[in-house]
Amino acid sequence: MYTFSTWLFFFYFYCFLGWVWETCYVSVLKARWVNRGFMRGPFLPIYGSGAIVVLVFTLPFRTNAVLVFFAGMISATILEYFTGVAMEKLFHVRYWDYSNQRFNLNGYICVTSSLAWGGFSVVLTLYGHRLVEKMTMRINSNFLEVIVFLLTVYISIDMAESVREAFNLKEVLLSLEESSEEFRRMQKHFEVASAFYGSEIKERSEAGLRKINSALQTGKKEYQRINALLKRNPHATSKMHREALSQFMKFSEDE
Repeated sequence: MYTFSTWLFFFYFYCFLGWVWETCYVSVLKARWVNRGFMRGPFLPIYGSGAIVVLVFTLPFRTNAVLVFFAGMISATILEYFTGVAMEKLFHVRYWDYSNQRFNLNGYICVTSSLAWGGFSVVLTLYGHRLVEKMTMRINSNFLEVIVFLLTVYISIDMAESVREAFNLKEVLLSLEESSEEFRRMQKHFEVASAFYGSEIKERSEAGLRKINSALQTGKKEYQRINALLKRNPHATSKMHREALSQFMKFSEDE
């Protein structure tokens, strides 16, 4: 008997809880702080969406742990698969990849992840959500709507900016791939020319580098945003632009 605002609040709450879990887990693995996630703020939509899907399919039989496990596992795994496919189609980058895991399907899902979703479903539906439900029901309905409205505005802006950054990254990777071969040819010509016109070529190259640096400074803010997106997703991969993404990430590390 939840209202629309209640469902939205649950979604945002579990987005935040998922961010806390992922950030702590990845930070421990990397031995440094990692603000995990596609968005810049402390929200991971895949966890919020997964929690809502799990609750929709498991609340009708919330006292049966076996049914909750399998219903939650199947529904969340389907969500994770199609979300991964859609994001890679849009952005040409995988923000999670299970290709190195056994029994995976196209790298989007794997048995380990599915079992984790099943376990998460049992903990969430039988235990955790009861506490969240009680807490939410104690909040005044008008106040809850205000909270949900403010969160919706904030998250919508954050999501729009993050999507723009992801599209910009896609354009950068495409440009890197298109220019890499041309750059190799230019480098060879430069090496040959340097052998004959050493000092003159050096002066011209330094002037050219100054111009390039000036151009880079113009796009520095956008670069920093794209770089921050990749730092939030250190396991990001791209089958379509593997070499270009590797070059970009290496350059970011050198910076």
